Amino acid sequence: MDFLMQLLTGLVEKQQGSEWLVILMVSGAVFILALALMSLFDDFFDPVRSRFMREINAGPVSMIESDNPSSKLLKHSRAFVPSNKLLLQRTTTRLHYGGFHRKKSLLHFYAIRMLLMILLPFLVLIVMGLIPSIKGEHLFQGVLIALALGYLIPSFVLDKLIIKRQKIIQRSFPDALDMIVICSEAGLSLDAALQKVTTETMISHPELANELGIVIAETRAGVDRNKAMKRLVERTGVEDIRGLVSALAQSMRFGTNIAETLRIFSEDLRDKRTQAAEEAAAKIGLKLIFPLGICLLPAFLIVVLGPTMIIFSKI
Repeated sequence: MDFLMQLLTGLVEKQQGSEWLVILMVSGAVFILALALMSLFDDFFDPVRSRFMREINAGPVSMIESDNPSSKLLKHSRAFVPSNKLLLQRTTTRLHYGGFHRKKSLLHFYAIRMLLMILLPFLVLIVMGLIPSIKGEHLFQGVLIALALGYLIPSFVLDKLIIKRQKIIQRSFPDALDMIVICSEAGLSLDAALQKVTTETMISHPELANELGIVIAETRAGVDRNKAMKRLVERTGVEDIRGLVSALAQSMRFGTNIAETLRIFSEDLRDKRTQAAEEAAAKIGLKLIFPLGICLLPAFLIVVLGPTMIIFSKI
């Protein structure tokens, strides 16, 4: 600062003028720094502009949100997100079936797949490189297997999650439907019945309660009830819910009693569940043949024939 004052004093005749010049320079620097900070945090202070920039920079995956970690992935999404819209739609549907309803789930799925495809071959190279007896051909085969596993593991895990979640929803749906029937016959509207069932099943059946809660939220937001129910089918993929939505759509179209429709569908669903239980019980005998033959039969033969064989061996 003193050097700057001496330099400006040499250029300016009066010392007071040099002091004012230093003040102006410092003020200009602070002003420029403030403008830079404002432009840097412009999206943070302006949510409308932030959302507008997210929509512009979305690229081929417009259904992905742009939060702090996802925005960094979004900049490089073209490297690992496929451009095939049918494939993206099919993957999005599978993610919905698995319970991943957030918009950034699609981006995270492909990011995890790409990370595994890079990380697993790298780990194989490190581990197999520490073993001197492994040949180059085996090393190359191990890298290819690791690359294939990195590509298939996310899809395999997602399929398992889909099967597990659909079984949970399918098992909990008859109980929830019985509650909807009771609420409807008691005089509640369909929306009020769904709200009541969502509240009551939040602890016992959280997966189905969350899905019904989304339906209620969409209906309150102005979405048509039939469309909200169809979205429920798209998010779950359960055939029983699809049948209920079709029955409700026909009831609304022809003006029939919704409570009667729900009661008839509940009876059919209860009969279907009983038939499924009877079918599973009929298969138990066939399924027990192999465990009995492999595990129990050898032990039974040893217990029965063992003493006899010992007696004959002493004769």
